[in-house]
Order: sequence, then C-alpha cells, then structure tokens
Amino acid sequence: MNKLKDMKLKNQLIISTYIMIFLLLILKPAVIPNLINKFISAFKPFIIGGIIAFLINLPMKVIEEKAVKPLCEKYENLKKMSRVISLVYTLIIIVVLSWIFISYIVPQLADSLRALTNDIPSYISGLQNQIIIKLKDFDMLDNTVFDIQAMIKKSLTYIENFINMFISNLFNFTIGITNFFMNLFLGIVISMYILLSKEKLIYQFKKLIYALFNEERYEKIIYILKLTNNKFSRFILGQSIDGLILGTVFFIVFSLVKIPFALLISILIPILNFIPIFGTYVGIVISAFIILMVQPNLVLLFLVLVFTIQQLDGKFVYPMVVGNSLGLSPLWILLAIVVGGNLFGIVGMILGMPLVSVIYELSSKAINDIIENKKNKIKKSK
Repeated sequence: MNKLKDMKLKNQLIISTYIMIFLLLILKPAVIPNLINKFISAFKPFIIGGIIAFLINLPMKVIEEKAVKPLCEKYENLKKMSRVISLVYTLIIIVVLSWIFISYIVPQLADSLRALTNDIPSYISGLQNQIIIKLKDFDMLDNTVFDIQAMIKKSLTYIENFINMFISNLFNFTIGITNFFMNLFLGIVISMYILLSKEKLIYQFKKLIYALFNEERYEKIIYILKLTNNKFSRFILGQSIDGLILGTVFFIVFSLVKIPFALLISILIPILNFIPIFGTYVGIVISAFIILMVQPNLVLLFLVLVFTIQQLDGKFVYPMVVGNSLGLSPLWILLAIVVGGNLFGIVGMILGMPLVSVIYELSSKAINDIIENKKNKIKKSK
C-alpha cells in the first residue's frame, strides 16, 4: 500500500510540475529563454572550453594513436606521459599554423578586403558602362520601352549594397571576437584540464548516468552519446581537411592564372563549403561577381577552373577524406540545412547535418527493432 501511495504521489508531483511549466510558458514566454541565456552566460567559459577541447581532441587523438603511443611503447618511462606529449605536440602544431595564418594570410586578407571596399564604386561604375556598351550592340533593344540603363544601375546598386553589407558584417564579426578574449583565455585553460583528464571525466559522467538510470537506459544514453561524438567528429575533421586541400589547390591555380583576389576567394569558397549544397554556390557567385567587377574577361576562366576542381574534389578527395560518414540522402541534407538555418542561423546550417544524421540513424534503428519484434511475435504465435 505504501508503495502505491508513493507511486501516486510521485505521478502527481510530475504532472503538477508539467502543468506549472506549461502555465509559465503561456503566461510568461520570455522567462525560459532568459533563464537559458543567463545559464549560458554564467557557464560561457566552460562551454567554450568544452568546444575547444572537442576540436583539439580531433587532431590530438590522431597524433596520440598514430605517433606518440607507438613511440612510448618502446620507452616504458614515457607511457604515463603519452597524453601530455600528444597535447603538447598538438598545441605546437596549432600555434605554428595560427602564427603563419596571422603573420602572412591575415594581412593579405585585410589588404584585399580594404582594396575591394574602397574600389567597389569605381568597379560598379566600370561594370555598368561595359554592360551598356555591350547592350548597344543589340539593335533589338533600341525600341524597348523600359529604361535599360536605369534597370542596370538599380540592379548593380543592390549588388553593391549586398557586398558592402557582407564585408561590413565580416569586419563586425572580426571586431566582435575581441570581446570574448577573456572567456576564450579561460576556455583554453579549461580545455587543457578536460583533455588531460578526459578518461577520468568520462568515467565520472558514466557513473552519474548509471546511478540515475537503469542499465537498459544507461546503455541507450551511452550509445547515443558515442554515435553523436562519432558523427560530429568525422564531419568536422573531414570537412576541415577537405576545405584545407580545396583552398590550397584554389590558391595555387588562381595565382598561376592571375585571378584577382586569389587568396580571398580561395578562403571564402572552402569556408562556405561547410554549408552543404548552398554554401559552395554562394561562394562561387560572390567570387564570380568580384572578378566580374575587376577583370570581366577572367570570369569564364574562373568558373571553368572552379567547377573542374570541384568535380575532381567530389570524385577523388571528398570520398576519401569525408566519405559517406553521415549516410544521408540529399532530401535529409536539405531538411537539415533549412530547419537548422531557420532555428540557429549559419551555425544551425553547418551543425544541422551531423545532428540530423544522428536522429536519422537512431530513428532507423528504433523502427527496425519494432519491425523485428513484431516479426518475432508473429513467429511465436504460429
């Protein structure tokens, strides 16, 4: 009887809690988002630290398993230090790459953006004149009733405003990063602790899950977390390597054929390539328009080179580096981009794909298990 009373009381408390939360969402819908924002602000260094630890762990894992552990097996004294050695090597590589990027690439990018921003009006004016001159060669346009020149001018003004907005937002984004330096510094320190003791932290987390849930739910939660980690790791690492290869090839080829703003374009397209389907084409369109303003005669060559390199990448590099790690059809990828973009903007568009892949695999497994159970029941009934 006491157990039944306890169960009834527990159910009543759960129902009462749900009702209170539901009423709170209806009466004061802004309360929950405000609480979430406060929570995120309070734990921001730890969230940043977790993200940094996750990203650093990807190359560190490869270095540890492929280089450091085989080396440490030969020297018994270094076995306990394998994690520290792996982390130090990884940090050295990251620092060297960051130094190269800041010292050589950032100044050139800044010069390209500055030159592009300052010269946009003259580029637009020159492009407009060239279009009008070309259109005058067509006799059929002499009797048209609409003002072609005004239409071209208006269209180019819209494009100019869009490019200015894009560049200004890029600068604002760069300036905005400086406001997070303190959180970033704390995040880096926290990430070092996480990486050096990740096995201990994972063990403690597993103990907590095991204490809160029964064994069956514990196994399901651990499976979901492992699957999520695997999908996100493979997606981010694969896309990063593919983007690095693609950007390097673009820069070499564009520099050889004297494509203007070769460095800017070689970085822009691979970054936007993180957004599946749409990202690449958006990067190509923006880049083509930049070239069209500066040297219109090179636009066709640029498009031929870009699509040729993209095709080679898609057939040889991408399958080897990224592969079909997500296992999604184009329809599901489109769903991930649209829904993720509507909910969380650019970040949602990028991370929506591995997240949908996790949901898709879990759903498929659940559906297959249900079908299998039904088949087993039918066999038993016979």
